[in-house]
Amino acid sequence: MTDIDRRPSLPYGEQVPKVKQRGPYRTGIQSRAKIVAAAVDVFGRYGYKGGTLQQVADTVGLTAGAITKLFGSKEQLLIAVLQHWAFLTEDVIGAEAKGKDRLEGFGRLMAFHMEHRGFLELYITMAAETAAFPEHPAHDFMVDRYISTLAHLRSLLAEGVKEGSFNTMSKDEIDNEAECLLAAMDGLEIQFLLNPGFDLERSFRMYVQNLEARRASADAVGGS
Repeated sequence: MTDIDRRPSLPYGEQVPKVKQRGPYRTGIQSRAKIVAAAVDVFGRYGYKGGTLQQVADTVGLTAGAITKLFGSKEQLLIAVLQHWAFLTEDVIGAEAKGKDRLEGFGRLMAFHMEHRGFLELYITMAAETAAFPEHPAHDFMVDRYISTLAHLRSLLAEGVKEGSFNTMSKDEIDNEAECLLAAMDGLEIQFLLNPGFDLERSFRMYVQNLEARRASADAVGGS
């Protein structure tokens, strides 16, 4: 099974570095960006097993062979897509954000998902496929992603306590709040996919407001 790096050195799509590149190298980067963007939609709609390189190729006006030449295989294309998604997610949330600021970043992520439905479809589809098929090429990535996300949620809650935004919580309480927060995000995202009229960002922000009110420290309440 391929080991998928969660922090790619060169993401694709809108995050391609704005460097003046010329000739075949620049064309190659642009081609990869278009292919990754198309693959997000194909894998998000049909899954890894159901989506084909030909479907991706038809979207960008290339041949399946040309895509294989650029990425090596369908599995490697999926890896590139997941790397790109992971990079964009961290960029939207804010890599340096801590405590309540990082919690606000997850609100921005919900808004991003509403504007870029394909990435959310990809995430939910990969989560379902990898849970059902341990041999799935994205299995390790998705497991590590959930572990990492839970760790980030625990950290932001602990940082919120340290900065005085939240009242004192035990380790078990922090763990439970992080687990419920992740479950809320996943559940709200599924509701949005099933009902595009559902306001994902608004609903998530209301959940966060309730969490903050419930866990607000005396200093935070007094300063508000």
